Amino acid sequence: MPRKSRDYVKTQYFHVMVQGINKSYIFDNDENARKYINLIHKIKNEFDINILTYCVMSNHCHILINCKKAEDMSFFMKRLNLNYAIYYNKKYDRVGYVFRDRFKSQAIISEKQLYNCIHYIYNNPVKARICQNPKDYPYLNYKENLNSIKEDDESFKFLEIENEKEDDEKLIDNYLKIKGLSINNIKENKEKLIELVIYLRETNQTSYRKIEEILRIGRETIRKMIKNYNNN
Repeated sequence: MPRKSRDYVKTQYFHVMVQGINKSYIFDNDENARKYINLIHKIKNEFDINILTYCVMSNHCHILINCKKAEDMSFFMKRLNLNYAIYYNKKYDRVGYVFRDRFKSQAIISEKQLYNCIHYIYNNPVKARICQNPKDYPYLNYKENLNSIKEDDESFKFLEIENEKEDDEKLIDNYLKIKGLSINNIKENKEKLIELVIYLRETNQTSYRKIEEILRIGRETIRKMIKNYNNN
């Protein structure tokens, strides 16, 4: 059965996530992590996209992409993951899928959300207690961005500040408006509900209590849905 086309919104920024099949540690050593990073830099030149940030962890990777057309982002990710899968299978003399899905993508629909996303990506290794500062983690482009700007340049000042939270209800309203959905649509569709909860959690660090209050769905029900989703 053919895959359904992705429901993209009108934006030029996407937070893209990939994960190893069965949460396997497909980037678990220096050679593999750097191979994926090298492929990012190499393949991006084939498409009309910019890579703002990336962070390669042991079993997953986050990439923030700027592009004029969502199709370019999609084609880039397909090419990137295909090339890495070929490398990985050949290296370990294996066959089959390497990644859990094609990839997951979240549209960035506000400037504050963009900054929060960058902060979230760069702090992945800090949150995982691998390092105390993003600049000490070798598999992200934090230092590249810092080294590419002048000391008095304000463009990347958000790299050194805490992320700010948006109003959760306003964020949900904008999300539903752009997606052409209503709260009832979300409640009646488990996949869309999970997508919205993940979006709120990763974009705005929204608490389950707050999500329960807005959507009027028990937080334990929401937690179980997300847990089951992550375990699949």
